Amino acid sequence: MAIEHTPPDETTVKKSVTIPKSLAREVEARTGARGFSRFVSEAVEHALALTKTREIVQGYEDEHGAFTPEEIEEARRTWHGE
Repeated sequence: MAIEHTPPDETTVKKSVTIPKSLAREVEARTGARGFSRFVSEAVEHALALTKTREIVQGYEDEHGAFTPEEIEEARRTWHGE
C-alpha cells in the first residue's frame, strides 16, 4: 500500500509520546536516532490508512450487509493482480 507522505511544505508539530523502551530501541536500531521521527510519522500514516479502510468497509457492510466469501475472494484476486 502506498503511503501518502506529508508534503514537504507542511509544517510539523512536536509531540511527546510514551512507548516501551524495547520498541524505541528497535526503531532506533533500524533508523538511527535522527530517523526516529520520520519512522513514527510513517507508521502513524500507515495506521490511519488502515483505520480509514476499515471505516469504509464497515460503512459498506452497514449499508449492504457483510461481504460474501465470494466477494472476499474476488477482492483478494484483484488485490494480487490475478
